Amino acid sequence: MYMLVKSCYAYAVSNDVKMVVYSQQLWYISCAVNVRQQTEMEQTKDTYLRHLFDGDPIFNVYKKEVTNLSVGAPGPDVLKQCGLMMMRATQHRLEEEEQEGNYYLFQYGITSGLWECREELAKFLGRRYGDPVAREQLILTCGATHGLQLLLCSILSSNGVIFVEEVTYMIALDAFNQFPLMRIVIVPMKDDLVDLDEMEKILQVERKGNYFLNKDKIFWGMFYTIPTYHNPTGMTLPPEDCKRLVKIARENSIVVVCDDVYNLLHYGDGLPPHRLFYYDNPKDPDYKGGNVISNGSFSKILFPAIRLGWLESSHRITEILKASGILKSGGAVNHYISGLITSLLQMNIEDEYLDSLVTLYKERLNALCDVLDRFLPKCCSYRRPQGVDAAKFIPWCQEVYKVSAIPGSRFSNTKKTKNFLRLSIAFHPTERLTAAGKALCEALLQYIRSQTDTSEASTCL
Repeated sequence: MYMLVKSCYAYAVSNDVKMVVYSQQLWYISCAVNVRQQTEMEQTKDTYLRHLFDGDPIFNVYKKEVTNLSVGAPGPDVLKQCGLMMMRATQHRLEEEEQEGNYYLFQYGITSGLWECREELAKFLGRRYGDPVAREQLILTCGATHGLQLLLCSILSSNGVIFVEEVTYMIALDAFNQFPLMRIVIVPMKDDLVDLDEMEKILQVERKGNYFLNKDKIFWGMFYTIPTYHNPTGMTLPPEDCKRLVKIARENSIVVVCDDVYNLLHYGDGLPPHRLFYYDNPKDPDYKGGNVISNGSFSKILFPAIRLGWLESSHRITEILKASGILKSGGAVNHYISGLITSLLQMNIEDEYLDSLVTLYKERLNALCDVLDRFLPKCCSYRRPQGVDAAKFIPWCQEVYKVSAIPGSRFSNTKKTKNFLRLSIAFHPTERLTAAGKALCEALLQYIRSQTDTSEASTCL
C-alpha cells in the first residue's frame, strides 16, 4: 500500500492537485492500517520463563516428573552455597572501594579487564593447572561463548574456514552458523579423538583458498576443539597428539581455539592434563607467534550466572583483542563482577568451593558409571558403532521411563552420530542420578527389543 501511495503522489504532482490531497489522506490511512497490521502480526512472544532450560521438554532439568540428564549445569543443592559466597565477596570488595575512595569498580574498565582480577586469576590458574599463567596474556570475557564470538570477529578472516570435529559442543555449531561467509569443515575422528592424519589432508586442500587477511585478521582458518575432557566424548588428547596438533597449526597458519572449560574439573590424582596452550611454547624453534588460544570460563567451576571468562593467548593475539572495537567501545566486560571474582580468589573462597565441587561430581560420576557397568545392555557400549537412533529413543524414554538426555546428533554438524547419548552428572543428587541411570539402561533394553527381531535382541541380555 505504501508503494501504491508513492505512485499516486507522483502521478498527482504532474496531473491533478486534488489528487495530491487525496494521496496524502490515503498515505495516512495506509500508515494507520499498516501499524495495526504490524501490531497484530508481529507481536513478540515473551513467555514467562525462569531459566535457560525452561519451556523445553528435552532440556528442562527442573521438571520433577522426569530425571533429565541433558544439562551440564549445577543443581539447587549446589547453587544454594553461592549466595553466602557472593555476600562475603561483595562486602570485601565494597570495603576495598570505600577505603580507596575512587570507586573505579563502578567506572568503565580497561579493555583487557580488571588488572587485579587478571592478577589473581593468573595465580589461581597457575596453582590449579600446575603451569605458569601470565596476567598480561589474559583477556576477560563474559564467558566462553562470548570469548569465541570475540575471536571470530577479531582474528579470523571474514571468509575463513572453521574446522570442527565430527562430534563437538552443539551450541558452538549454532554460533558458527551465524557467520554465513565462513565455512564449517568437518574433521573426522578416530577412537573418539581428532584424526590428525585426515586433518592434515583437509588443511592442504583448504589453505589454497583466497582469504581476506590483514594486520588483525591474521588467520584464514580456525580449529575449534575441546582437547581436555571433550564434550561430549569425555576424551583427552594425549601429549604426543597435542604436540603434533600444535605443529600442524603452525605449518598451516591456523589458530586452534580450545574450549578449556572442564580442565579444572579433574577427578584423578594430582594435577589435570596440560592444556594445549602449554605445548605452544615460545621457546620452540618453529614458534610462529602463537597458534593456540585457551578459552576459559567460571560457569562450570563457580556458577553459570556469573558470566565471566577469559582468553589466554600469545602477545600478538592479545594485542589485537585489546584493540578490538567491541571491547574499546564499552571497556572491560562485566567489570563489576570481575571485582567480586577478585575477592573470591583473594579470600580462597573459589578454591574451597571448587574442591568441594570436584569431590561431589567425582562421587556422582562414579555412581552413574557403576550403574551403567551393572545394568547397561550388553549390546550397548560407550563406543559401539551401531545402535538405535537416539533422537527417536529419547522422547520415548522420557514418556515411558521419565528419564531424558541429549541425542548424539545434536553434537554433529552432519548429524551422523545418531546412536550416541550424552549424560550429564552435574545437576542431580547421587541417589536420583543412579536411579535414572538404572532406568535408562532398562529403557534401552526395552527399546532395542521393540525395534529389532528376537535373535538380535537376545544379544543385549
